[in-house]
Amino acid sequence: MAKLTDYLPSFEEQNILVLGDMIADEFIIGQPERLSREAPVLILRHTGHKILPGGGTNAANNVAALDGQVYLAGVIGDDIVGEKLVNNLKADGMITDGLIVDNSRPTSVKTRILAGGGQTVKQQMVRVDKLETHDISKEIEDKLISYVEEVITEIDALILSDYGNGVFTDRIKAEVVAIANKHNKIIAVDSRYELMSFKGITIATPNKEETEKAVGFKLKSANDIEKAGWKLKKALGSKAMLVTLGGEGMQVFTDNGTTHIPASNYTEVFDVTGAGDTVIATLTLALASGAGMVEAMKISNYAAGIVVKKSGVATTNREELAEIIGDAQ
Repeated sequence: MAKLTDYLPSFEEQNILVLGDMIADEFIIGQPERLSREAPVLILRHTGHKILPGGGTNAANNVAALDGQVYLAGVIGDDIVGEKLVNNLKADGMITDGLIVDNSRPTSVKTRILAGGGQTVKQQMVRVDKLETHDISKEIEDKLISYVEEVITEIDALILSDYGNGVFTDRIKAEVVAIANKHNKIIAVDSRYELMSFKGITIATPNKEETEKAVGFKLKSANDIEKAGWKLKKALGSKAMLVTLGGEGMQVFTDNGTTHIPASNYTEVFDVTGAGDTVIATLTLALASGAGMVEAMKISNYAAGIVVKKSGVATTNREELAEIIGDAQ
């Protein structure tokens, strides 16, 4: 029987198209100096600024960190934030030809202002979101669909990363899934608000809250989880459904039945931010590398167990993953 680590060397041979809502995570960092005379607020002396990949680009970042080749497709604005985000993605080796500039909307950006001294943990004081959620135009749809058609024979799997920012119109969902299925590609979906609208996919990875919203009832027991998983799999016509349950682990539903596994390293959780992106990235790479659904779930569970021990939106790599998996099957 194959060990889980046997699939990791093949990660670097996989080409993954990440299509979805591209979001820049902007961090403005300052050191507290005094209270303002204008209002009861702190005055911060600016000490740092960075733009990191968020939304769909964080899923892509996780694939790249595990040595998969990333193709990106989505929408950015004609602005400095979008330009910096694309430059960062290119620097990490991602192929950004499918990022379409839409002059009618800004690049989606979540700006966090952090405060703290040089040797202290930085605390988030406020977050400002600059997001457009209206549907993309037919012209942008045409460009994205053309790009998917152009690269579909070069890729091994698609990740559809839906944060509700307007990329996934009915047409985009229907045509992209149809193109991928025509070429027998793996289609993995992470949808925050519209999971039930993705039909004919390979697998989706909703968390507990997203599952409850999709099925319309709370997951209070193991029986509820089973009922929800099968309901989602049937409704989406998917080959499998992976429900992530935080500290309660993960459960996958396939044509062969259902398997539940406990969370990896849950006693050492520091920060769960971005763990869902790690799960779908690792799961997709594992499936593309020939792992079965249960094996892929186990590998992604180990990956999530690594990133939740790290601060902020984190990634893992194949070396860390191999070490934590060990000889597990």
